[in-house]
Amino acid sequence: MNKVDTSDTEILSRIMSGEKELYRIIMDRYASLVFHVVRRYETDQNLMTERAHEIFLKAYERLDSFRGRSAFSSWLYRLAHNHCLDEIRREKHRNTFFSELPDDHATGMKDGNPGPDAEMETESEADEQTARLWKAMARIDDNHAVPLLMKYRDGMSYEEISEDLNVPVGALKVRVHRARKELKTTLEQM
Repeated sequence: MNKVDTSDTEILSRIMSGEKELYRIIMDRYASLVFHVVRRYETDQNLMTERAHEIFLKAYERLDSFRGRSAFSSWLYRLAHNHCLDEIRREKHRNTFFSELPDDHATGMKDGNPGPDAEMETESEADEQTARLWKAMARIDDNHAVPLLMKYRDGMSYEEISEDLNVPVGALKVRVHRARKELKTTLEQM
């Protein structure tokens, strides 16, 4: 089997038909994409490798949910991003350090700085805007949303995105432009 010329769809179909060893091709093909996503959330090399393995395992377990409506790379990117966000949420729940501080811990903090309430108002407004933005992003087609996220959230160049998604640069520019228009329209309607 020629790994380079074989499409993702054909490889995935064969994996689903029992040729499980072909998943190595998918892992080799998309390792840089997955590591790029993981690097946005994790700095420790060992944890980055662990997260990437978890993502590929999760993708393998959920291959039957890939419907082919978007490119496999877009589906995998979204899965990797969501997995990393889930891990961050889990980690926040595991960290109980602040909830274990004694009540009198903050007594020496009255030095004229704005209190936590002032910061909380700003943070809650930012959280609301972020939630609104993600809600709008969820309404945009993956073929447009994923390149937009890679360009503006991840700071990737069109050439890097093209390499990771196997889509020509010109097509990516069109997709990003359409995603921005869709996002603007969706946010105005909300």
